[in-house]
Amino acid sequence: MSEQNDGGISLKDVGELLRREVESSGLQEVEPDIYQKIASSLGSLKGQGFEGMEAKVRDRMVELMSSSARLLVEVRQRKAQSGAEQLDYSRLTDEEKYVLDGKNESASRMEEVVEAASRGRPKVLEAISARMREKRIIVRFVRPMEQFIGVDMTKYGPFQQEDVATLPLENARSLVEAGVAVQVHAHL
Repeated sequence: MSEQNDGGISLKDVGELLRREVESSGLQEVEPDIYQKIASSLGSLKGQGFEGMEAKVRDRMVELMSSSARLLVEVRQRKAQSGAEQLDYSRLTDEEKYVLDGKNESASRMEEVVEAASRGRPKVLEAISARMREKRIIVRFVRPMEQFIGVDMTKYGPFQQEDVATLPLENARSLVEAGVAVQVHAHL
């Protein structure tokens, strides 16, 4: 593949990689840092200060590369989850493993709830409910917010734009959905 000077990858190469992945039955071997290269190329493209027609061409290239990257991830994830053949984890990038791990965790949680309900284990379901009520989310405010009382009956705020806070899940979700805050993904 032809790499760009900035450690990125060309739109043509991303398109070719996507074509090969779609046409093959199994997971193709890809460079372990392929998504980082795509992100680097997109960052470089977006940073170019063109005007007029050149800006329109750049914007279209960004759109095409972004769409191709999304399709590449989706196609590879479908193959990884299909179970049609033994999954070779060595062919997954770390980013793809991250997505697959989240889906596996989701399936495991679903099974935990279904099993507790179907086996008549209300204490397990109570414990799950308690964990969710105690769950906190880190958010960054994108707009000012007056003081409010959370679902845990604690006062929060007031908050200014760019303030960061840890809030109960239910309150954080409401603020994110209202466009007042964005979730901060921090793993400790």
